[in-house]
Amino acid sequence: LGGYHRTTFVSFKGTNSGAQFSPDGREVAMVLSGEGEPEIYVSNAYGRGVSRRTRSDTVKSSPCWSPDGSRLIFAMEPGPQLYLMPASGGTPQRVSFNTGSSYCAEPSWSRANPDKVAFTMRVGRNYQIGVLEISKRHGEQVSKAPFDGVEPSWLPDGRHLVYTARTASTSRVSVLDTETGKSTAVSPESLGPALQATVWSR
Repeated sequence: LGGYHRTTFVSFKGTNSGAQFSPDGREVAMVLSGEGEPEIYVSNAYGRGVSRRTRSDTVKSSPCWSPDGSRLIFAMEPGPQLYLMPASGGTPQRVSFNTGSSYCAEPSWSRANPDKVAFTMRVGRNYQIGVLEISKRHGEQVSKAPFDGVEPSWLPDGRHLVYTARTASTSRVSVLDTETGKSTAVSPESLGPALQATVWSR
């Protein structure tokens, strides 16, 4: 049996996180803090030619590409809230209005419907999954479970999401129907609290 071989993609002083390939596989967006606050950077597919895309004194996280690779959406403090900008750089524009939540993070852009972005939102003391319509700059809660819902990632049908359903003692990968709100666990509780959903391969 073959084994996995890992190599370092980028390694800079400070934060090195949130890396995501562009839809065409030619570029990678990531968060680096070597120059101060965590900022959004883009490199080629081999981690070379790293170029800074944001410049401000606020923390950024979770960059995600639009389906056509022309834009990036990410979370930025205060809040955080969701912001949109050209992938080549520019002034970020807030898009997470009318969500009813002061915390919006972990965006996932739907390839099936480029107008929709799933995200994690705070509702009271818990976290749930929301869906944002970019054209309307309107977001709404789509999960209403008695547990936390975090780390959403769209399935190819543009209707369902895979996400992490989390309690104080357990963590399960689940699938959410964004139209009905129905959640279905796809992993057993016995795998423990460290289990997390990952980006769906499309």
